[in-house]
Amino acid sequence: MAKSIACYTRQPLDYNRQCLAEGIANLGGGFFQCLPGSGSLTRSSINFQAGGVTRMSGIYSGLIVAVVVLLFGPYARFIPKAALAGLLFITAARLIDWQRLGYAFRASWFDALLVLITALSAIFISVDESILIGVAVSIIIFVPRASKMTIRELVVTPERMVRERQPQDTPANAVLIYDIEGELFFGAAPELDRYLDELKEKTLEANIHFLVIRLRRTRNPDVVAIEHLERFLRDAEKNGLTVLLAGVRPDLAKIFNNAGFFDWLPAEQVFLEEDEQYSATIRAVKQAYKLSGQSIGKNKAGQDTDEDWYYLI
Repeated sequence: MAKSIACYTRQPLDYNRQCLAEGIANLGGGFFQCLPGSGSLTRSSINFQAGGVTRMSGIYSGLIVAVVVLLFGPYARFIPKAALAGLLFITAARLIDWQRLGYAFRASWFDALLVLITALSAIFISVDESILIGVAVSIIIFVPRASKMTIRELVVTPERMVRERQPQDTPANAVLIYDIEGELFFGAAPELDRYLDELKEKTLEANIHFLVIRLRRTRNPDVVAIEHLERFLRDAEKNGLTVLLAGVRPDLAKIFNNAGFFDWLPAEQVFLEEDEQYSATIRAVKQAYKLSGQSIGKNKAGQDTDEDWYYLI
């Protein structure tokens, strides 16, 4: 509810602080036989629609309700239930944000499906459980989407530019370079395995002994994906394939260190993503070609030097 109102008021909202405050209040109230407190979909909305803008509006509302209950409580039974129902319908109608609903339906099928499931759950089950159902469904739908990885083959042009392979480019004969992008978590492990198997087959078919894998665009590594990567690296080493890992980010390097990668994987095969003169990708590609004994064209000035490397990825 706070998030919904903050969209209109443009107030900064700290979700952790909000949950911590309510948790501490309920924990402390438990020692004094207090009723549990929480935010309310209806009370907060009515308060906001009535013009409340500060925290004091909630205090004033509570005081007024207390006075009304104490002074006029016995007469509450005379209020027609139909009138209360009508008031609730009006409040519920004002809660519907048609503009944001249309925005969600136009944005993507993912958002439209979540809106429908959450709304139907609120109608046929309960408002509280509909929120939990919406969160659970979003996680279920998100995992397959997050598990999708992409892999692209890169080439080095005669001008020493590293870029994505084009159909007219000649096949590599010394070094294969691939860029992997996606989430390195357990859900992506099967797809990661498939890509790594394809790389192994291509190196065998082309009789290539040097492979550069760019990991700069991988995110959120976990132990399952790292295990699959370790298995591939160890098999590659046994088969005479030298794999160089380029663009290793700090979070991935930390897991490598914790998992003992650097105890068996040579340091010259891991290129950390650091702020240096050359990018990790360029350094890895240069090292791979140096190990293969192959030279790569000339720079823009027509000189055969190690300078003026660059990439468009």
